[in-house]
Amino acid sequence: MRLLVFEFITGGGFINQPLPQSLLQEGYLMRNALLDDLCVLNDLEVLVLHDERVAFASETNNECISYLTISEGSDMQQLLSEKSNLYDVVWLIAPETDGILACWAQFFNKQGKQICLSGQDAIDLCQDKLATFDSFKKAGIACVPSFLFDPNVVIKSGSWVLKANNSVGCDEVYLLQEEQHREKVLARLIPEHRYILQPYVSGKVFSLSCLFYQGQAFFICCNEQQMKIEQQQFVLSACRVNMQAGKFEQYQQLCQSIAVVIPQLFGYIGIDFIETEAGENLILEINPRLTSSYAGINAATGLNVAELVLAMLDHKTPILKKTKSQSVLVYIN
Repeated sequence: MRLLVFEFITGGGFINQPLPQSLLQEGYLMRNALLDDLCVLNDLEVLVLHDERVAFASETNNECISYLTISEGSDMQQLLSEKSNLYDVVWLIAPETDGILACWAQFFNKQGKQICLSGQDAIDLCQDKLATFDSFKKAGIACVPSFLFDPNVVIKSGSWVLKANNSVGCDEVYLLQEEQHREKVLARLIPEHRYILQPYVSGKVFSLSCLFYQGQAFFICCNEQQMKIEQQQFVLSACRVNMQAGKFEQYQQLCQSIAVVIPQLFGYIGIDFIETEAGENLILEINPRLTSSYAGINAATGLNVAELVLAMLDHKTPILKKTKSQSVLVYIN
């Protein structure tokens, strides 16, 4: 198998723009962890797209991995059209922001490549937080209530979360509390972006790492997200991978209910949710791609998720044989 790894942040997606520092570390972590998993597999040739401004993924000299360095001024789509004979399968990791993930998924689909990614309909839905909320609400899946933000409507008193409707991670995710803080946040909003409002819900922020295949969900582990707030913006500082082991059945059922609503989900998926102080699980969003928690899964569970996903491309139902059971802390910022 000839596999192209395109992690958008480290792989040249912003080659003609400044690198977004808020996303760079997460992109670097995901790319490195994926390459570590791929390195141990047989009969695999890996081509990694690499922004010349970014440090290389690792010091390993694995013969199966080669790098295509992207230089300033490059036209990424033209370059990949010219190099399309070098790969048959694509592992794409890209932000949902501004439709980037959906756009590149369409590009590789048009090339006729296999992609380690969900179907286009699932990607389009998941990149729209409000549409995802509406779909889950209709299906009876508990979510944090979400409303389209109107800058001309006065926000009610209380604590609110304001976020871009298609943001990734904590990018453009703000906490609105005191009036003077609200004014500062509103001044930072990008006019072209759509934003949603959510009531601030007290509780713990978790994510579920899961595999999806042919309408079935295969829960891997639960991860606690360690958040902080800087200048009214949420920041993910770390995640502790493989927590809440006693709630396996509960989380498996939640993942399966999502598989029913979005049957086109495929491969690794991250599900962000809040566990309220009353113990209710409220979905925040679905990430149809690798997430930062992926970086700790192998060390925490012994699972090689990359191997499982590539086998799914070959129509093999995943069997999760965990050889470890420990929590692993992954530092982000």
